[in-house]
Amino acid sequence: MTTPRRASTKRSGPPREIPPWRPLTAFFVLLAVVWGLVFFTGGGSPTPKLGIDLQGGTRVTLTARTPDGQPPSRDQLNQAKQIIEQRVNGLGVSGSEVVVNGNNLVITVPGDDGKQARSLGQTARLFVRPVEKVQPATPQPKTDEQKQQEDKQSGDTSAAAIAEQRKLRQAPAGANLDALTAQMTKMDCSPGANDPLLGNDLPDQNLVACSQDGKEVYLLGPEIIDGRDIKNATAGTTQQAGSWIVQVEFKGAAQKFWPTYTAQNTGKQTAFTLDTKVVSAPQIQGAITTPSTEISGNFSQQESKDLANVLKYGSLPLSFEASDAETVSATLGLASLQAGLIAGLVGLIAVLLYALFYYRMLGILTMLSLVLSGLMVYGIIILLGRWIGFTLDLSGIAGLIIGIGMTADSFVVYFERIKDEMREGRSFRSAVPRGWASARRTIWSGNAVSFIAAVVIYVLAIGEVRGFAFTLGLTTILDVVVVFLVTHPLVVLASRSEFLSRPKVNGLGAVSEVARQRRLSARTAKVEASEGTAK
Repeated sequence: MTTPRRASTKRSGPPREIPPWRPLTAFFVLLAVVWGLVFFTGGGSPTPKLGIDLQGGTRVTLTARTPDGQPPSRDQLNQAKQIIEQRVNGLGVSGSEVVVNGNNLVITVPGDDGKQARSLGQTARLFVRPVEKVQPATPQPKTDEQKQQEDKQSGDTSAAAIAEQRKLRQAPAGANLDALTAQMTKMDCSPGANDPLLGNDLPDQNLVACSQDGKEVYLLGPEIIDGRDIKNATAGTTQQAGSWIVQVEFKGAAQKFWPTYTAQNTGKQTAFTLDTKVVSAPQIQGAITTPSTEISGNFSQQESKDLANVLKYGSLPLSFEASDAETVSATLGLASLQAGLIAGLVGLIAVLLYALFYYRMLGILTMLSLVLSGLMVYGIIILLGRWIGFTLDLSGIAGLIIGIGMTADSFVVYFERIKDEMREGRSFRSAVPRGWASARRTIWSGNAVSFIAAVVIYVLAIGEVRGFAFTLGLTTILDVVVVFLVTHPLVVLASRSEFLSRPKVNGLGAVSEVARQRRLSARTAKVEASEGTAK
């Protein structure tokens, strides 16, 4: 007679581990790609862009101009400041500053190029006007007396000067255009010529205006589309010649009007004017029914991006005259940068010494993970400086230091979970996968909270605080990457090493002794239970 076999039951263990060399290989490939882009693109300089407080910058003062000569209202200045800040944000985290100073706006950008600051302060009053006449610009010879008089009048943007230019170069709709036609030959379109009418023309009247390159003079009809009807603007290139253009998408009534107008005016020229200058005056080839329309001109890549940026966020409620760019010295300087880096380095060394004293071999893995994390963060910051204009300031450095500290905290969570498993009587090798299964949920949750906080700060804050939030969010993401792709695989490899698994080496001697005592107690209790059953 045979007895039936009992169904064998096995305790389910942790899911099968991915070979540790795979995530390690993936991380080192990513690291190689990042530093390959650092050294082989954008000039190959391994230095990040620094903010105003660390390297200084360029300041441009924008003096408000009103058609009636009255001081601008506080609401107008605040609205202009808000739009310029939106333009700054559209360029990326650049560390620029926009400050209201009396009746002026002061824009400060990192570096020594004031061109970007001037483009941010562009009024950007865009109108679409039909072209009535066009002719080459006539050079205006000047006597010494005229030159001296122009030098005295240079920068004259008073209400009287604006009114005089409107009288000479504008006429109501339907009026006789002979006087404006005669004025076309008298227009001074040379570079640097003083034009009080810039950004102050009346859109509902005819207008005599120069092209941006100063080579042509246009007689334009009243506006048919206002720049405020632009829904979006992006920089791009043409498919044929590859030249840079700006693609604008209209909204509201302009979106419906534009296809009808282009269908009825095929073969005629239509001008896009920006601050009383003709940017482009293409000939209509047929009805334009696509969502976007191209504004072409002799744009460089940066000029097309700057123009798209200012059009996207709307025109300023005031026109401004930009002063000459002036250099601003660093508010904190390299000494403060060095002090911040030394403070971070001292803190990092203290963490590493504590980790080595408390975790021993695991502390070495902590050090290696932090070094690799630092290399990845530094390389990405260099690339972001090239791609989106990100500048590293002192608040950003604070975000980096806090983020690296949070990375070390994730290591502590993982190692303590391993010790908890070993206290239950498991060996180092069997405790690693079980400790990881528990620790990764805590790591995910902790970093998710930190990342959400960084996003909220970035959205709600302005100025340097956004730089802090940006670097904090960046290091939070890289914390997860490093823990999953570097730290855990290294611990798995260490648990499989006979030498590194020794309690005296890995720093888990006390925990191993607790595990040994528990296993001994369990065996003793089992033996005593067996003897009691036999009696």
